[in-house]
Amino acid sequence: MKVLVAGAGGFLGHAVARSLASDGADVVGLVRNPAQTERLRSAGATPEIGDLLDPGAVARAARGCEAAVHLAAAPDEPAGEAGRAERVRVEGARVLLRVARSEGLRRLVIGSGYWVYRGGSGELTERSPVEPLGESRINFETERVALTEAGASGPEVLVVRPGMVYGDGSWFRSTLDGIRAGEYRIVGDGANRWSFVARDDVGTGFARILERGAAGEVYNLVDGRPAPWREFIEYVATAVARPTPESVSPESGAARYGREVAHHLAADRAASSAKLEALGWRPRYPSYREGIAELLKTMR
Repeated sequence: MKVLVAGAGGFLGHAVARSLASDGADVVGLVRNPAQTERLRSAGATPEIGDLLDPGAVARAARGCEAAVHLAAAPDEPAGEAGRAERVRVEGARVLLRVARSEGLRRLVIGSGYWVYRGGSGELTERSPVEPLGESRINFETERVALTEAGASGPEVLVVRPGMVYGDGSWFRSTLDGIRAGEYRIVGDGANRWSFVARDDVGTGFARILERGAAGEVYNLVDGRPAPWREFIEYVATAVARPTPESVSPESGAARYGREVAHHLAADRAASSAKLEALGWRPRYPSYREGIAELLKTMR
């Protein structure tokens, strides 16, 4: 299968491109930054320079492909590009839908996130209530656009909602740096549960969903072993020989991290990946303990 991965130079996109290539797929990685091309080639993908918001560039990259994965994002907006983050996600999905029709792509997989759920004390499944806030609102709108606008003419659309993806980058790098510097704080008592998944396991999860997932369905992608946030932070702090960070009130957390981030840090989200596991997927790292232990060996 030939697959286009939009955002293949990003934290998740690179892992998905690498996993698909290792499974034997012919992967085309769409990136804006030419500096990312060599890293993509080393992952087994063919880089294609282009902007997801340029339909002509996307059509050229998608030529001959059977499927596409949308993981493109623009979290850091340069001056003068206000709103680009939302355009890349939402309008990017529309561009991929149009190109899929014109180029004959059969499937489109939308990468989202499990933060779209309302959360609470129960187990989160794909049928749980949603309450998207902040960036999650953009992800949920991306899902909605892809699922509702595909129409009878296709392509088949599938949605993936990873949990907290840890790896050398993204939120985990800044959290680790904060713990090492003695600056990180736990918002609330830390009893709230999160669902984790290693970045490499995200790659294999996307590959399995692309191959075996059902059209129109949503899939959670987590390791299936949720854990209290304080337990996770204590484990990381001990692993790097630092004291457990102090707790702060939700109000102090909002002042330190911003209201939306503090809300997420204190949220309870224990998710199930049973639907994905029914497709035959199993994580390489059954819990964060195995994954973080391996990850920290490679991080300075």
